Amino acid sequence: MAPPGFGPIGVPLHSNWPRAAWPASAAGSPVILGRIALACLAAGAMALAESAQIGDPALRAAYEAYQSGEHELAASRFREILGRDPDNPRIHNDLGSSLLRLKRYEEAVEAFRRASELLPEVREIRKNIAQAYFQWGRYDQAQRVLSEYVVAQPEDVAARQLLALSHMLQGQAERAAGHLERLWSAGNADIGVLYALSSAYLQMGDTAKAEAILDELLRSHQDSPQLQVLLAQAKESGEDYQGALVALDRAIELRPDTPMAHFYRGRVLWRLGDGEQAETAFNKAIRMDPGHAESYFFRGVVRARLGRSEEAEGDLRRCMEIDPQHGLAHYHLGKMLSERGSPREALPFLELSVDLQPDHTESHYLLGRTLLKLGRADEAREYLGVVRKIQDEERRELEEELSGPRVPKPAE
Repeated sequence: MAPPGFGPIGVPLHSNWPRAAWPASAAGSPVILGRIALACLAAGAMALAESAQIGDPALRAAYEAYQSGEHELAASRFREILGRDPDNPRIHNDLGSSLLRLKRYEEAVEAFRRASELLPEVREIRKNIAQAYFQWGRYDQAQRVLSEYVVAQPEDVAARQLLALSHMLQGQAERAAGHLERLWSAGNADIGVLYALSSAYLQMGDTAKAEAILDELLRSHQDSPQLQVLLAQAKESGEDYQGALVALDRAIELRPDTPMAHFYRGRVLWRLGDGEQAETAFNKAIRMDPGHAESYFFRGVVRARLGRSEEAEGDLRRCMEIDPQHGLAHYHLGKMLSERGSPREALPFLELSVDLQPDHTESHYLLGRTLLKLGRADEAREYLGVVRKIQDEERRELEEELSGPRVPKPAE
């Protein structure tokens, strides 16, 4: 029977698993657009034996617990087996699979690492390590493991997709696009690959390439609300706001409970200056996904513009509760408090805003002005000096661009 494991990666193996082979992975499943890009599940084709076929009663009980979703019990039973057979790589791998389902990522990594040490010739165990790191949010470590793995297994589509996503979630869209383009050119461009590649192009600011891929996808998947949302992002990036609204309205028509469609609709309406309708859209997005920090952030900004500072402050604080690293939320809350005549209360938010986004000129400027209000002129000069430095660097870059080599006119 097919394994109930964590998607395709990190699934338990039966006791007769051959030491010399591991089935190749299948193509990746579709990815779903997330906060700025997407979320992805790699796919695999490993089979799990019927528990009734396993001779060891303790091992059979462990797999029965796993198959029934009792992962705490399964993990406990796998540990008991390891107590008498500590160098069994299959059981270490299976323990890692149970821990992965329990979201005990650090322990899962340790179990998978031990399995890999005991059985290094089975390279695919490295994918389990990478999956654990990825689910843990340690994208840099997942990337390192997968980078080594794809050198040895260059045709593993699922691993390359996960590697591309690890790059994207670290803001490395060009590197992600390189992996995805390789899959595309090799004929492995399913909807998941193309969806991810269009997202990478959007991060790179290449909206023309993103739209071209999305147009191709929509010809065969015109009823996909996720693709409509991604198309809307491309339209928004190209400042085609009406085109973005058309795509978002279509996504909502196809599936009214798509929170990201309402979120992006609110953002587009905000850019068009329709604050009240934007707020309504953000309200819907938050009702559907109350854990989405960006919806609270943008609703807070909209409410501040509408003069409802108390509600705006509540939204910004909620955004920071969900995502403590949200630099712009700290900046806007600090700005509101400073403008309200509370510089001392604003100070910690502005200081963190500068730490989180050191190239954000407005954060440095407002922090400097706030320090001046508090009589801390020497510190204020430091931050206001950073503003001048950033502006000078931007000015030099612009001058270099303007004074770059000119393309000669063609001969008459």
